[in-house]
Amino acid sequence: MTVLLGVAHGSKDPASQDVVSGLLARTAALRPGLRGSAAYVDNASPSVRSALAELAEQGVGDVVVLPLLLTPASHSKTDIAGSVQAGRLAHPDLRLRYGRPLGPHPVLVEELAVRLAEVDARPEDPIVLVAGGALDPDANAAVAAAARLLFEGRPWPSVDIAFASTARPSVVEALERLRAQGFSRASVARYFLGPGFLPATVERLARSVEGVEVVVSAPLGVSDALAGLVAERFDEALRGDLRMNCDACLYRIALPGNESAVGAPQQPHAHPDDED
Repeated sequence: MTVLLGVAHGSKDPASQDVVSGLLARTAALRPGLRGSAAYVDNASPSVRSALAELAEQGVGDVVVLPLLLTPASHSKTDIAGSVQAGRLAHPDLRLRYGRPLGPHPVLVEELAVRLAEVDARPEDPIVLVAGGALDPDANAAVAAAARLLFEGRPWPSVDIAFASTARPSVVEALERLRAQGFSRASVARYFLGPGFLPATVERLARSVEGVEVVVSAPLGVSDALAGLVAERFDEALRGDLRMNCDACLYRIALPGNESAVGAPQQPHAHPDDED
């Protein structure tokens, strides 16, 4: 049996983990015989290390580890990747294959458009696409790519980007810029898989800006289309045909503000499950 170990960020909000479980269950239904299992980088259990140890103990011989993340940031490049490598050393009989993040991808863009339609985003509304934000410029650039894809062929006057933390512009800065341009209404698309602290923060900040009426779409959630994308990423990893984008990876290219990362060892993020 091959197990799909989907790794999400994790949240103190249990509803976020419910989205992950639902997405993996729907993905497994698309591949008869596939077993889906979840692990988390932070704020939820099990960790990747703990999940791999449990699977090895159960006698599972083949695992595809897939980051259920929307951008190629440090969690996929460092934390999960480092944990996979540690798993290979700790469990030599366990075959581990590592896939790539979900985005950017047209399926995600179409799901964003569906979520915006659900809150009655108007054709004349400018859109602000809000993601978590990262220190990795490659990850933030992936959000810009998703924004451009969301703009193409649709009636909105603009699709700008903003970030909930770490990177600029902030949600408030993006909406104040639109207000300065003469817009009194905007639609905010939350580019997150499920609910949690940052998605809630985005909505709170968006509604705090005076002079701009906003509608805020739900996170992506669980859908057949999104499960199909996860299955696509699983198939890709299973075939060993990973089209990883390394052209702007901070571990390969000296990017402004991250010059010291080139060639640096990739140490997994600390998880409470792994404190020993």
